[in-house]
Amino acid sequence: MLIRLRLLDPGRVRLHIAIRTIIAALAALLLSWLVIRSADLPGGIVMIATVVAVLVSRSLHATSLPHRLSALVYVPAIGIVATFTGRFMVHHTWLGAAAFVGAVWASRYLMRFGGRVRRFGRLALTPLISVLVVPVPPDAARATGPLWGGAAGLIAVACVIAVQALLPARPTREAAAAAGDLRYAVTRLRALPPDGRHRPRAAAALHRTALTVDTRLTAARLPEGADRTPLDDLATAVLRAEVLAQEPTPEDPAATRGLDPAPDMAPDTALDATRETAPDIARDPAPDAVRDTPTDPAPDTALATALAGVRLRAVAVRGIRATERPAPEPPAPARRAGGWRDPQPQTRLAAQLAAAMAAGFVAGHLLFPQHWMWTVITAFVVCSAAQGRGDVVHRSGLRVAGAFAGALLGTLVAHLVAGAPAAAVVVIFCYLTVGIWLRDLNYAIWAFCVTSLLAVLYSLNGEHGDALLVQRPEGILAGSVCGIAAAFFVLPLRTETVMRGRAARALRALQELLAAVREPAPEPAAVRRLTRQVDRATKDLTEASASARAHRTFIRRTPARRRDAGTAHPADWADALTACAHAARALAATDAADLAAVRPQLGLTARNIGQVRRRLGHRPDATAPTEVRNAPAHLIRLNTALAQLYDRLPAPALSPATTAPPTTPNPSAGTVPATG
Repeated sequence: MLIRLRLLDPGRVRLHIAIRTIIAALAALLLSWLVIRSADLPGGIVMIATVVAVLVSRSLHATSLPHRLSALVYVPAIGIVATFTGRFMVHHTWLGAAAFVGAVWASRYLMRFGGRVRRFGRLALTPLISVLVVPVPPDAARATGPLWGGAAGLIAVACVIAVQALLPARPTREAAAAAGDLRYAVTRLRALPPDGRHRPRAAAALHRTALTVDTRLTAARLPEGADRTPLDDLATAVLRAEVLAQEPTPEDPAATRGLDPAPDMAPDTALDATRETAPDIARDPAPDAVRDTPTDPAPDTALATALAGVRLRAVAVRGIRATERPAPEPPAPARRAGGWRDPQPQTRLAAQLAAAMAAGFVAGHLLFPQHWMWTVITAFVVCSAAQGRGDVVHRSGLRVAGAFAGALLGTLVAHLVAGAPAAAVVVIFCYLTVGIWLRDLNYAIWAFCVTSLLAVLYSLNGEHGDALLVQRPEGILAGSVCGIAAAFFVLPLRTETVMRGRAARALRALQELLAAVREPAPEPAAVRRLTRQVDRATKDLTEASASARAHRTFIRRTPARRRDAGTAHPADWADALTACAHAARALAATDAADLAAVRPQLGLTARNIGQVRRRLGHRPDATAPTEVRNAPAHLIRLNTALAQLYDRLPAPALSPATTAPPTTPNPSAGTVPATG
């Protein structure tokens, strides 16, 4: 159990972020409490400062010092506007709601630009949302002016900057800790049977741990003139250990995957088709590295040696002092040729957010006059970070599920701590710590924690009663409906469109990797960097396709039904692309001499990637990938995965005057139904 918990957060990176956030929130709470006590002001300012500190801490994470200092100006200024809007809504409900929606839309619209403008738009949302989370009561609105909202924002940002300066991230230590967790991940994976149902999850945990090591090493900024060789050595050792740990064993049926798939295989089982076949060794002589017998101890010996190297290099890296490099500024998206007739995705999402919040205000005030903010907050949450309409539905489902559980437990906890403000504050921060720590694992956890802590928070204002147990989930459900309706009817953005964009970046990174390994003298550092670039691009695709996978699971399509439909689910080709990245990872652990021996096969693989990219772009000149022979097993698996990805991608629509070319049989992928 403890090992699984460690592998949920390799290196405790997210836990450290959560701890820094909680410390900043506590500092903001105490400092703002001293201010309002000396000025004899209502306590709502304390909660606003605390909420802003939590939200700003996430926005200012891994940013440059000038950007953090600029937040001392931006956030208080927006806080004044947000507080004024909150006061205005107290006396002019609908005009104030319109002004609030306009401010949120403007902040979200700024995120369509790149660089600092995008970061400013993200920062501007924090004080606006804090007014909804902690609404200003009418008596407090009269007693406090808008300037106190700016003061709360200033206190929150100052506390966040101070905590991040006093407790900076230590990327080298976190990378070394994650490298130590790699041994547990490898042990857990190798202990599972080859066809065990828990093996994919264990493999994902291993990859997450290895990728965390590389990410933290990349984020490390050493003093000027310092040698990065120990960091590069650890990254190389971790990548090699990951490849060796995930290499199929001779008794593993997956060891023969990708050689001769069975005919008439459904797309969702094509990757596993070769479990029923055996490799033709006479036709496909493999190198010694991939011709291990069950009695050959070389694989386990090589893996043990690799893990020992990881352990030694992790000890060396742990002692290196380094600061965290600021994350690069996100570039501005390219302009679309359609102009205003075909808005950019960020423009579409900003319009959807405004429409969802407007509908949330109307539904909230009509259905829940006393708690209208629950509906508006939910509409904001499900649409603010959405990547497409499927993602809105998926996030809505997770939020509703987490909210129902959180409302139940939160209401019960609120009854237990009623009349004990100190205990209620402790419970709130416990919920907040767990939510911030685990929010990236599953959004339902974050929704559960936020709903529970809000139930306890509202109890401090005297809101009790069993009716809240039902009203809170009802308000959240109404807000989810508003968000889903906006995503489907206001400039909708299809999930598959987003997935294709992510897939295009992943395939481009994969082609760059193939170009690097085909060089006469491949540079190991460049090959490793490009390999991890493929991994990160595939991770982005996995996140964008989460709603598609949930939809595939929900409808429970059977292979027979998929053959009848003649089309593959979008999640199927996303899985095939993930398999491509998994097979390509072994290229970084291959010696230069072995790469030179298979340079023709690498060239053919690069051509196959080009054909898949054409298929993804609906190019009619795309042709099926060519089978690769006389190559190592991992290269054959890569080309088989490319062939299956090609087959799962929908064929381009042909014009009526165009005759479809005859289907070219693909020996590498078998006979797969057309995916038009």
